[in-house]
Amino acid sequence: MTRSPLLPALCCAVTFGALSIGITGGALLAQGTAQQLKEKPSSAAERPPWHDDPAVTPTQDAKAREILMKGIQALGGADAILGRETIHMKKKVINHEYPQPMEGTILLWFKRPDKIRKEVTFPDRHHVEVYDGKTAWVDTGTGPRVKGYAMTAAIIDGMKELDLPVNFLDAELTYFNVSQELPGKLAHVVKVRKNGYTRELMFDVDTFLLAVSGEYENPWGATDKMIKFDRYRPVGGVLTPHHIEYWRSNRMVSETEITEVTFNAPINDEIFAYHPNPQEKAALP
Repeated sequence: MTRSPLLPALCCAVTFGALSIGITGGALLAQGTAQQLKEKPSSAAERPPWHDDPAVTPTQDAKAREILMKGIQALGGADAILGRETIHMKKKVINHEYPQPMEGTILLWFKRPDKIRKEVTFPDRHHVEVYDGKTAWVDTGTGPRVKGYAMTAAIIDGMKELDLPVNFLDAELTYFNVSQELPGKLAHVVKVRKNGYTRELMFDVDTFLLAVSGEYENPWGATDKMIKFDRYRPVGGVLTPHHIEYWRSNRMVSETEITEVTFNAPINDEIFAYHPNPQEKAALP
């Protein structure tokens, strides 16, 4: 991928949903609420410091917009992608960062407009992350704990990735070239910039299916992450990648395979609800 000068890396990362989301600590202790985040506030004091000003129209060149639209159409169209009112997936995950690859399971529930739950289970741990529309919380086995403004903002950003690549229709778009980086394939490369993130999206020149999303800059500096999508299969009118690889610094760190997936099935809101643990209840006024 073509690279541009980048800032020093400043952040750690947490994995949520389909991607790794960079978050930082002290710099994000600004005042804000989940409601303000959802409503794309125009005041810089009300939105996360890495978010673009919604009053500024992003620059989009015609070729980049054309390729992005063809990529969306190849999946089934924006209406079909955004028409998934609920998403439920079960995935097999293999983590390659252990001394030996370790296999686990990921369960994901998403309900528009803003509820999501992810459970990750490995032989040695069980991790739950949830946003119930107002509160972000996590449970690593010791009971649920509320997360702060930074985690809430990161989760809300991350939910939009479930609509990839429709979520980039309002991004800055630049067409690069036709790349030969995909083994045995050619790909159109579209550079996108949105809310502090810079990525290169690679669309297969024959099918226009998204093959790679490479992130090399985020709000906190340089990064080298890549997601590879393949084994597209139709689900509820949307072509859905059933195998995804996650790479960092030219090394695959994990991969997932969808074993079950349903769209638009009923999901009870109770699965997202936050229930304080006894210690937190005791501290409430």
